[in-house]
Formats: sequence, C-alpha cells, structure tokens
Amino acid sequence: MRREFEAQARIGRYGKTGLARAAFTPEYNEVRSLVAGWMAKAGLRTRVDAVGNLFGRKAGTWRDRPVVMTGSHLDTQRPGGRFDGIAGVLAGLEAVRGIVETDARHDHPIEVVAFIGEESSCGLNCFGSRVLVGRLGVDAMRAAVHPPSGRSVYQAVRDAGGNPSLTRQCILPRGYVKAFVELHIEQGPVLDSKGFPIGVVDVIAGRRWGEIVFDGVTAHSGGQPMALRKDAGMAAAELMVEAEAVARRESGRSRATLTFGEIAFTPGWISIIPGHARVSFDLRATSDAGLDRVVNGIERLLLRIRRERGVTGRLVIKGTISPVPASPGICRTIREAADALGHRWVSVASGGLHDACQLAALAPVGMVFVPSVRGLSHTPAELTSMADLARGAETLAGSLLRLSQSEVRA
Repeated sequence: MRREFEAQARIGRYGKTGLARAAFTPEYNEVRSLVAGWMAKAGLRTRVDAVGNLFGRKAGTWRDRPVVMTGSHLDTQRPGGRFDGIAGVLAGLEAVRGIVETDARHDHPIEVVAFIGEESSCGLNCFGSRVLVGRLGVDAMRAAVHPPSGRSVYQAVRDAGGNPSLTRQCILPRGYVKAFVELHIEQGPVLDSKGFPIGVVDVIAGRRWGEIVFDGVTAHSGGQPMALRKDAGMAAAELMVEAEAVARRESGRSRATLTFGEIAFTPGWISIIPGHARVSFDLRATSDAGLDRVVNGIERLLLRIRRERGVTGRLVIKGTISPVPASPGICRTIREAADALGHRWVSVASGGLHDACQLAALAPVGMVFVPSVRGLSHTPAELTSMADLARGAETLAGSLLRLSQSEVRA
C-alpha cells in the first residue's frame, strides 16, 4: 500500500505533498490506468464504463449473486491532498487482494470501484456515482462547466475518452449491489484527538446550501452618517455572526455545522458603503429536523435585520440533500471485524458527502473512517499514517468477507 500511495501521489503533484488531479484530465486518466493495472495484477477483472468509472471484480462462489461493493474516488480538489478518496480505492484493493491471497471462500462477488469525479473540481460533484444510480444525465453534463478545460462536462468526458451519449447504459440495475462499504479518511479531528484507529460511521450528514442576499443603499463612506445608513454589508456581517450562534446551539442536537465561504460586497470599494451584499452558506446536520431548525433560525434573523437596518434581504436555497443513515447491519459487521482484529473503534458521523450517499439509493451502505492528522483535509497538508490505513484495510477486508457470505444480511 505504501508503494502504491507513493506512486499515485506523483501524478498531478501540487507542491511537496499536495495533488491537483481533477477528473477528465490527462493526469486523471494516467492514475486510473495505473490503478487498473494493480487491480488486474491482483486477479480482478476490470472494466471502465462510458463515463469513466473503473470497476475491478472478484467472482464469488455463486456467479449471479448481487455484488458486495467497496471503493471511493481518485480525483482531488485543486489543490487537495494525497489521501482523500484514493485511500478508499487502495484500501479496497488491498482488502480484496488479501481475500484473494488467502483463498477465503465467499458466495457473493466483490467489486472495487473508483468513482470518477467525486470532487466538485470537475464541475459536478459525485459525478460517477450519481450516473450509476440514475441521478445525473447528459443535460446536466451539457449545462455544467469543466473548470480545468473551460468546456462543458459533456465535452470533457468525450475528450477524456468516454462516451457520454451512453450514460444511461451505465446505470446499475436494482438488485445489482448487496451492500456498499466505503473506507475514507475522516476529514475531521475526532479519531485523531481521541486515539481511535477506526471510526464506524452511523450517519452521513445532510446538506443545504445557497446564498443570502441583501440590498441597501450605496453611499459615500464619509458623507453618510452612521444612523442614516442602509448598509448591506453590515447587514450580512450581523447575520453571519448571529447565524453562527444558531448553528452552535443546534450542533449539540444534530451535529450541525454552518459555513459562510464566499462574501461579495458591491460596489466593493473602500470608500463606498455597500449597496448589495451576497454571502454563500453551507449548512450540514445529521437530521432533516436539525437542518430545518437552523434554516428557520436564519429566516427569523433575516426578518429582524431587515427591519432594524432598513434593507431588503432574502435566503435562497440552491440545493438540499437529506442525511443518509448507515445500515445497522453493516455497522454491526464493521464493529465485529474491528473487534476480531483488536482495533479500537468509535461511532462517528460523517460531515462530508461521499459516493456512499448516492449508492444508498441502490443498497444498504456503511463507511469505515481512518484518522486524519489534526483533522485536516481538502488541503495539501492532509495526512493519514500508513499504520492507520493498514488497520482500515484489515477492518474493511473482514467486513467485505463477512458481507459476501450468503447467510449474512446487510
């Protein structure tokens, strides 16, 4: 695994420790070919579908049974780190390689998948997994821009050697997957700070995102008295501070997080009072009720700030994803596998979205987390130790082997 990690980290390198490897680029095709070669060498039968998802299959004792699937993604943010996504693919490969080498019997086939375009750096997040469950088609590809090339995602898929006109043929049929287990770095500090090598994910947080827009009156920064201002920028600032307090109160109930990642003031000059302000928001929580409570709290703040500051304002929700609970049966299987190996584990929530969220439309899902040093991710400083990755791969192997027995329910 160490040799494979070092080899993949040379493709699309960014600085000393980072990667900038978006989907549908020459660098992505290179790393996918490398991993496909490792799969074939391990005895897996490989294929790449029309949009670029890579599959490696180990046949089971019973040929026509649904597959037990594992995997993650090979693409990164621009820039990102060496472990986000790739850890799940290579740990999945190592797990199945261990099953191959020990000649352990299993009834169901096992597949390792490298989903293409999980990161938004390709223009559409969870691209490959959404295609597989029938949630993303050619219209969305034509409408989205592929940032590295400036072309449509549809054209980027073609340029990378795919055939997006066959997208519907990529959809996996109902009953194809028995269970899906994704190993991923935690991307948070819980495991690292508490000293647990394994996290068993009980729920993947839901998400609502969009923007909050204020309109006031543009005026001279020196000529307009403070009492008479209708400052859209300060309205936005006040809302952000108070909305954070709403999310903090909710975090104890549904592990809510709220991020304002983009701020834009217009006209955007030092000596002009902003007449227009826009802030993006990214809200996550482990229950729909928690998401509702924070949104309702922000809407109440909006009403008060509009009235007190004499501005107009609106909240625009651009997208929503409900929380995805992990399968209790898969969680139990992961815990049993970790216990059998003597690896300490703790139940955790996933604040990040993953391909597992999409596969939940087809089958029961579960996730194995391994520690992220200092909780860092989506940065070249991202780090997970090889010892923790090995423990994760061992736990994943035990989980896959159990789930691939016909008598074990997911």
